[in-house]
Amino acid sequence: MTEPGKNLNGTAEELEIDLREIISLLKKRIKLIIAGTLLCAITAGLISYFVLPPVYQAKTLLMVTQATERIQSNVRQTEGLEDVVSSVSQMPAWTLNTYLGQIKSEALMKRIISKLELDPALYTPGSISGMIEATVVKDSNLLDIKVNNGDPQLAKDIANALSTEYVDFMTQKNQEQMDRSMSFLNHQKKLNDTKLQKAQEELKKFNSEPRGVAVLESQFNNITENMVNFRSLLTMAQVETQQITAGITSLEAELAGIPEVITNENIDETGNMFTTQESNPLYLSLAEQLANKNTSLAEKQGEIAGLQALMDSMTAEIDLIQAELAEKKLKEEILLQDVERLSKTSETLAQKAAETQIAKSIDIGNTSVLVISEASLPTGPVKPNKKLNTAIGFILGLMVFTLLAFVLEYLDNTLKTPEDVTRELELPVLGVIPKATKANTK
Repeated sequence: MTEPGKNLNGTAEELEIDLREIISLLKKRIKLIIAGTLLCAITAGLISYFVLPPVYQAKTLLMVTQATERIQSNVRQTEGLEDVVSSVSQMPAWTLNTYLGQIKSEALMKRIISKLELDPALYTPGSISGMIEATVVKDSNLLDIKVNNGDPQLAKDIANALSTEYVDFMTQKNQEQMDRSMSFLNHQKKLNDTKLQKAQEELKKFNSEPRGVAVLESQFNNITENMVNFRSLLTMAQVETQQITAGITSLEAELAGIPEVITNENIDETGNMFTTQESNPLYLSLAEQLANKNTSLAEKQGEIAGLQALMDSMTAEIDLIQAELAEKKLKEEILLQDVERLSKTSETLAQKAAETQIAKSIDIGNTSVLVISEASLPTGPVKPNKKLNTAIGFILGLMVFTLLAFVLEYLDNTLKTPEDVTRELELPVLGVIPKATKANTK
């Protein structure tokens, strides 16, 4: 347990010796460190107070009223015609970064130079842009604009000119977008109206044909109605035929049991018997009825055959009419759909054109950017920060010359004190030759 303690004590002793050496070194070079630090601080102060020109900062604040968090993606499918027209007729949806990027545009810088009547030889769009700092205020739709310049009045004028010209610039862009939308909508409506007129003429021409849909439907209804009547007549004729056939069968059976001739036995005046024959009136009556029945049956069978042939002819005609009617109905439906689609498109384009015209007439574009706070005349420079620069010079000087003291000590390999001999050579010092001075040489 004793050995570790010794190690710990030895480590502490070494650390104490190192700290002493460091403190000794700093004391040895204290004049260099103080002089260098003061030199750096004084130099930084002199440069800040007498060399660096003062820079004044004017601030203005703008608010964007139509900004979106991000550009909308076009991945979603368009659900209808109105969505398509709206996408090309609405005002552009810009992000705050888009508005921010427009602040330093060359076109806007030229407008500022022209408005303030600045000398183009001294002030270029690039130099004006370099004076401007624009940022987006966090969690808001505000644009913070700062203009730095050595002339406080010019900084104020540039800041105010930037805000007003920027509002006019964005308004002009919005109005140009509306003009393009109006031109597009009017052009598309004109093309659509031409197509609509052509489709209406084709529909009118189709409906005026001799065998149009209405005519074919009327013929179909008439033939269908006649078919129903003829089918009823056919059914009645078939029933009557069955009745006549049953009557004929009954008469034939009855005639089979009745003699055609009747034999009579008579006695003449002399008392002799003789026989006579005569037609059976019942037989004749039944035979006549049977003949009438057969005639009626033949007539009904002829009527049935005629009705069946007529119905077959009408069925074939109905099939032809149905085929022609289906084809013409399909064509009529296509023409009607085209007319309806083009009419709806024309109404939508007219509505969007009217909405865009109204928006343009009331200058809705002016509301996209508003000036919240105008720039005021700066009361003092923001650059250079003289106290801060002096403090930075002091700290840098202290760090540099302290490091320089360690470097000089490292490069110095001479022995100057007894302690140096003991530390470097590990030899005891037997004596010291004093430095010869006037005091000890007398």
